[in-house]
Amino acid sequence: MPVLVALIFAAVTGALAPLYIRLFRGELAREDLMRTAATGLGFSFARGDPLYPGNTALRLPFEIFSRGTEQTCENVMSGMLDGVAVQAFDFLYVLRVETRDGVSMSEPLRYSCAVATIGGDHPHVVIEPASDLALESHDVVRLEWGDFNARYRVRSSDRGFVPELLDLDLMAWLVDEAPPLALTWELQRDRLLCRAPALAPERYGDLVRAVVTFAGYVRTRASEKTLRFDPPQP
Repeated sequence: MPVLVALIFAAVTGALAPLYIRLFRGELAREDLMRTAATGLGFSFARGDPLYPGNTALRLPFEIFSRGTEQTCENVMSGMLDGVAVQAFDFLYVLRVETRDGVSMSEPLRYSCAVATIGGDHPHVVIEPASDLALESHDVVRLEWGDFNARYRVRSSDRGFVPELLDLDLMAWLVDEAPPLALTWELQRDRLLCRAPALAPERYGDLVRAVVTFAGYVRTRASEKTLRFDPPQP
């Protein structure tokens, strides 16, 4: 019997070892490529966020960062671009899945995230690909440009703020010039989040430049007093 158990263990180990090695090598390759992407942007790089997950939900007020379990934040690049402070990273979490046999854990779900600091205290607004919403939600705000509505859905409990934020210039940039990626934008307080499902490392430059461009629209219009802007209280 001990010999049989040893043989079974050896067979299972032999079968799984190549898969583990491929996954491990893949993560190493991604880390190297992400480091290269950070260098290309002139950003610093860290394998993980030393402050995560202890207070990330407080620092970054977005729902995605409290999803699931076993959350991790990897390949963190940080820096300034065009006067905007940005942090970009891989965010992963695991879902608990209930089955007839009990509860199991999903494979890690990976998102590519870039967060820009824009100042002020803005209402919560989500701008997401129209295909992400199977059903209309009560907080969907439709704008007057049909091409924009066909491409994006905008959600906010502050319906009056949406047309202030999304003027013709910003809508035109989102429709015609934003990177051709499945990007979701989220504005909350003094932060702007741009995220997408698992981008390749070489697309992180596009992700960072996109969030900086969007932030530039918000900050410029706020400085011109054409956008509601409530500075943080001392």
